[in-house]
Formats: sequence, C-alpha cells, structure tokens
Amino acid sequence: MYFGLNKNRDLKMSKYYIKFGISANPNAGSKAMKDIMALLDSKGYKAVLALPTRTNKIIKLIDIPILLFTLCFRVGRNGTVLYFVPSNFQRIKLLKFFNRIIRFKLICFINDIESMRMEKSKEYAHAEMNSIAVADIILAPNDNSIQILQNKYHFTNHLVSIGIWDYLNNFEPIASEHTTNMVFNEKSVAFAGNLNKAPFINELSSVNLNFKIWGSNTEEKKDRNIEFMGKKAPDELIENISQCTWGLVWDGISINTCCGLLGTYLRFNNSHKCGLYLAARVPVIVWEESGMASFVNKYKVGICVSSLHDAADIINCMDQKVYNIYKKNAQSIGQLISEGKFFLEALEKAEKITN
Repeated sequence: MYFGLNKNRDLKMSKYYIKFGISANPNAGSKAMKDIMALLDSKGYKAVLALPTRTNKIIKLIDIPILLFTLCFRVGRNGTVLYFVPSNFQRIKLLKFFNRIIRFKLICFINDIESMRMEKSKEYAHAEMNSIAVADIILAPNDNSIQILQNKYHFTNHLVSIGIWDYLNNFEPIASEHTTNMVFNEKSVAFAGNLNKAPFINELSSVNLNFKIWGSNTEEKKDRNIEFMGKKAPDELIENISQCTWGLVWDGISINTCCGLLGTYLRFNNSHKCGLYLAARVPVIVWEESGMASFVNKYKVGICVSSLHDAADIINCMDQKVYNIYKKNAQSIGQLISEGKFFLEALEKAEKITN
C-alpha cells in the first residue's frame, strides 16, 4: 500500500526536511537554524513548509495537508525525511504514521529540548521525548547528550553526535604575530547572548578578568572590568569578537558553577555562542561539566573550568606559547565551523546508517 506512490517514485532517493519556522530578527537562534537549513539545501534536501510556532492556529492547519501531500506523493521508500525538535507534536505523529507505511528514513535533529531548559509539565516532557524517539536516527548535540538520552531516557535509536554548532560566515581573520601578541596581552573575554538569561554577569566584577559583553537590552558603557558593547548583527558581531582573547560559554545564576535550569542544560546542549567564538578564531572558556567540554579538550581549542575564578587563575598565569597553541587550533577548527563541516559530517554518517 503506497498511498499514490508509483514504483518509479518508490525507487527514487528523495530527501526532504520539515522547514523550521523562524523569526526574521537577526538573533543567534534564527542564525543557528538558518545555517542548518542552508546546509541541508546544499546537500539536495528539499524544504517542506512549516509555519512558525506562534502562527494563528487556524492558518497553521495548512501545514498538515502540505505535509500529507509531500509524504504521499514525493517521498519514496528509499527517501529521507529530517525534522527538527522542538516542533509540532501532531506533525511528528503524522510522520511516524506514514513512516510505518512507506518506510522512509526518518532523522531527528535536536535543536533544543524545551522540557530540559525550562519548567514544563510531565505530560509535555513525555510528549517531547516521544517526538524524538520516533526517529530512526537522532542527530544529537554532543557525546554527553547521547549518554543522557541513552542512560536516563533509555533511547535505543541510532544516535550521531554533531559536537558543536557550525556558524556559517565569510569572515577572513587577519592572522599575524603582532595581532596575536596584542590580543594575548589584552586578556579580554567576550560574552555574547541573551543577557536576560545570564544573571551571572552581575557577579563578573569580582572576577580578575576584563569582559566585553554583547547582547540585547544593553547600551554601550563601561563598568569597572566590564564593557557593554550593545547589540550587533551576526556578521558584525563575529568581527568584533575576533579582537578578544577568549570567548566565554556560561549560563545560569552563578560565576562559581553553571546552575539553575539554563546552567545545568549546558550538560546536554551545544551553546551556539561556542561556534560563534571559534568561527571568530577565538579560543573558548567552557564549564568542565558541559556537553562542549569533550569537543574543546579533543581539539584543544580552549580551557574547561569549574568556575570563572578558576578561569581567571589559569588565564592570568598562562604563558603566551601555551595561548598560541589554543589560538592556532581555534583558527583551524574555526575555518571548519565556518564551512558547516561538523553538521555535514554528522549528516553524512546518518545517511549511511541502514535500519
């Protein structure tokens, strides 16, 4: 039973993704998913319309017939459908139903797990995990997230680790011994993001480092060891950050550890700002328990610390020769991140997996 599929269509290798409805605002969240969809486009995936989550419910009903048409008449038995989480649960249930009939390859890309990073009901959390579990293959943020999905949530699906968010850009850094020396001597630490979700910045004045902070709801001003740089578009931001010594990946309410829901969520996810800093060819500072720590250690592109006081002690005692190693590695890995290398490698692995 093929629901209108003919034999020629059944044998065709068709690849689709459920397009993620994103805001037109040039923020980190929209940049991240725009990059992923651009990379999928580059590999021959075709987009299936999905309206933004906040669209009027009546208008949003057109999502379902479009998806039905695509599944019935476009995707063959050898085809692939990739969807993103978070997404509409009903849409994912529809994918699950048709996958039982047509048997295409179903891949889930985890953008965020809402029930991990904010207060949600048990019912929502259960439904969200089920929406991931319907996939044949899951593109997970990192090695930590795979362990959490397997050990805590008992996932038995094929799981592929991406490792880090890519950050597509055309930035061309000016690399010279002179500029590297200047950057090292400045010992400035960049932090970019939604400052409403980063209350720890209120404690940065007690950390023996100089911070440059980009984000919404800030004006350009300087306060002791903290300089607020205002909000910048992604392309402008990467050039500004490239002039800093380090990039900070931190969340939560404290400088002593990453705690609170957003802080502990770093154990699971990849912060997009980590990809941003490395794309700017800047070594990173990450929490030692974060999901990004294994990537940072593997490629030696920064330091993993227990607290920001720990980071200050390490950085203020660091020899320039040691820093230059981190900087050189950040330049090499940053180029790969700028080209989408890590997502594309994970996608290729997923495509080669047979059920």
